[in-house]
Amino acid sequence: MNLLKSKIAVCFFFFSGGSSLALWAVHIPLIEDAVGITYATLGALLMFSGLGGFAAMQVYGWIIDHIGAKTATGLGGIIVGLSLLGPAFATNVWSLGFAIFLLGFGVAGVDVAMNAAALQVEKVNKKAIFTFFHLFWSVGGLFGATFGFATISSGFVQSQTLSITGIVLSLTGALAAFWLLPNEVVATRENKTENKQSAIANKRVFPFVILAGLMAASGAIIEGVAHDWSALYLADIQGVTVALAAWGLAAFNIGMILGRIFIDRIVEVKGRGFIISWGSLLGGIAIAAQAFAPNFETSIALWFLLGLGISGVVPQIFAAGGEIGEASHSGRNMARVVGITYIGALAGPSAIGLLTAIFPLNVAIGWGTILAIFILIANPRLEKLPK
Repeated sequence: MNLLKSKIAVCFFFFSGGSSLALWAVHIPLIEDAVGITYATLGALLMFSGLGGFAAMQVYGWIIDHIGAKTATGLGGIIVGLSLLGPAFATNVWSLGFAIFLLGFGVAGVDVAMNAAALQVEKVNKKAIFTFFHLFWSVGGLFGATFGFATISSGFVQSQTLSITGIVLSLTGALAAFWLLPNEVVATRENKTENKQSAIANKRVFPFVILAGLMAASGAIIEGVAHDWSALYLADIQGVTVALAAWGLAAFNIGMILGRIFIDRIVEVKGRGFIISWGSLLGGIAIAAQAFAPNFETSIALWFLLGLGISGVVPQIFAAGGEIGEASHSGRNMARVVGITYIGALAGPSAIGLLTAIFPLNVAIGWGTILAIFILIANPRLEKLPK
């Protein structure tokens, strides 16, 4: 067992998930134009990603508990890359809706699996490293945004960039899986009595799993505002080119990266609750201020502050949620928390598209501020979650 190789492999899967989501996000204006849909239609279609995330939650939680995180993560890494092929070649509303469903399944699936693998590595490492892995999600997001800017500026279309990058990520994921720690099966069929007792005991903490999931989902939806709408916001509200609009997501991910470099140290001094409360507050203020941003430069600064503030919120909730309940159900509990999170992250921003039927886009994205307030109110309950 090589712990260093395992750390590198887990970092790659976080990078792969983040870059896949970012590449999709910065190509949304091109895909929207190719398919010929409105904001409201796009918002409705984004709900299919939540359905895909829900399906992934069922599949990957079972695989983690009954086969192991290594197998689940390797499979997730292959599928998330291939899921980029759908948006790459979508030509109408129906094909785009199906493509978004597969993208939701791919992103949520690899996220459930790699978080389980990250917890496994952290236990062997015997030192906090969980947030560090999430840093590479942001690194992947920054890569996806800047790479998207470069390819769009060079005249490449989504069918070229998304398909080639997706295949490369899938092949690399298949190879990286060999470096992960061995599978650990925590749910077996041999002792039915013990399994039944564990299932009953785990039901008692189910409300806490849901609470952690809803809080993490709210934080992820705030992140999703940047992923799904920053490019359209900058192109349509601030009037910049599609290529230049990719820098909104880049600024957001720079903020995320800087925040995640220091999160573990701040948690040691101030505690988990400090990061969740103040991070949500800063993120909510940054989103609200976008309604009044007078120019491109101010908006870029606000996307950066949003990334900085929200950078530690979801990882810290995941860290708590992954330790809730019985060990035999840890994979399924983690899958529920992450699955709920990605149902929110991938489908939640669709509400903004629907709100644009009533409000201008710069006002509609204020939906994220309401969710930040919810996290602030719910945060005191987090410390009471059973471990």
